[in-house]
Amino acid sequence: MASAQPLNLRDLDPLPTLLQRVRNELSAAFVPQRPIRISRAPGRLDVMGGIADYTGALVCEATLDRAAGVALQARDDREVQVFSFNLFDEHQPFTLRISLDALARSSIEQLRREFAEPGRRWAAYLVGCLAILHEQKLLDLANPSLRGVNLALYSTVPLGAGVSSSAAIEVATMINLLDHYGVQRSEQPAPGAVDPMRLAALCQQVENRVVGAPCGIMDQVTSCYGHAGQLLRLVCQPHELQPPLELPAGIRVLGINSNVRHSVGGGMYGRTRCAAFMGHKMILEKMRQMGTEAGREMISDPMRGYLANLELEDYKKYFRQFLPEEIRGLDFLEQYGPTEDTVTVVDPDQTYYVLGATDHHVFESRRIRNFVEFLEQAVRTTPHTAERSVLLDKAGHLMYASHVAYREDARLGAEECDLLVDLVRKHEKAGLYGAKITGGGSGGTVAVLANQTEKADAAIAEILAEYEKKTGRHPEAFMGTSPGAWHVGTVVVGD
Repeated sequence: MASAQPLNLRDLDPLPTLLQRVRNELSAAFVPQRPIRISRAPGRLDVMGGIADYTGALVCEATLDRAAGVALQARDDREVQVFSFNLFDEHQPFTLRISLDALARSSIEQLRREFAEPGRRWAAYLVGCLAILHEQKLLDLANPSLRGVNLALYSTVPLGAGVSSSAAIEVATMINLLDHYGVQRSEQPAPGAVDPMRLAALCQQVENRVVGAPCGIMDQVTSCYGHAGQLLRLVCQPHELQPPLELPAGIRVLGINSNVRHSVGGGMYGRTRCAAFMGHKMILEKMRQMGTEAGREMISDPMRGYLANLELEDYKKYFRQFLPEEIRGLDFLEQYGPTEDTVTVVDPDQTYYVLGATDHHVFESRRIRNFVEFLEQAVRTTPHTAERSVLLDKAGHLMYASHVAYREDARLGAEECDLLVDLVRKHEKAGLYGAKITGGGSGGTVAVLANQTEKADAAIAEILAEYEKKTGRHPEAFMGTSPGAWHVGTVVVGD
């Protein structure tokens, strides 16, 4: 099925370039007279929330005008052939071929190992979508009547910039496969259909289980269902959408890529995530002790499985003092056993910084809620007034506080991102209100809350020039926005 087209999908970046390159460079695989189905999904800018998604926090995300495009054409056999026009794994893996029969026979664990080999990991984002659809019984890849496909990828979402290049690829691929194979899509949950949240969850399964990156779900939800010019609000428990957050008139969010490569699969991200779940389990054990001492037996988790549900005041008063600054994995396992996290495992030989990780998540949850409140109040005030400026300053300073917590508590900072944030602070009089490192941290992109004026544009240009002069790295600004994949669907084009 193809959704009604509020926009001309064929003209959205990067689809014109993708179609041209398919015709010019892949004519041996893509039959010229046969229709091609195209799809696109944007990258996302993490404005507030970041890594707090996996502990159940509210997150606020924006869609970029940078996107991944996927072209799909049916084959006459049962082969799947995947092409990439992008640079992955430090070289150009141009094609990968696998049969539907091999996918049907292979477990997710087997595919994960197979795609972990050099030069093949990039293909896991696309082929993994077929594997997950088969596992979830939305497609029967073992059905001999099912035909294979050619898939061609071209993305303008920069890799390693912390703006969800992987989620964009997964979402663009997944929605294309669903529509090509006739799997029903529905705005609301319905038997046998895929709604936006389920589509995002399927893509998260690809990322977590086939690719092997321990991400939360906010990236996939934003790329799928975000609206241009608004912030997607998601309570990650596991994925409860709230109405989009409107930005005040004349206010925008933008990103500055530090050009320091970031990876969710990196070691510190996984250790910090694991440490947060360790903190959750330690707090839960303390709650049980307190209940026993009071003569009550605690059966369920008062936090309902999410650290974000712990009130900040209770955390500071009752639990924070009992958390260790650091603990060896072996010592934790002997005292508490494994955590409840499904995508990280406690390493007995590793040291985990439990207090800092837990601090970040509990405090961040409050910062995000306050950030939303200030922006909502700013929307209701008159533009160009002192009252609105104060509210925007408060929202911006919460972004600054989040940035510091990324560095000091979550240990996911980067010196280059610190420099960008400091440069934003120096240009506050130009209408720049706040900035923070985004997503998984350790490099990547800085989000900025700013006026939409020529004066602010000039300040951004100065920041880019000064950053490059001081670091020798070439930054880039992400200034545009575009709709999520669900809102434009897919379209079939002829030659």
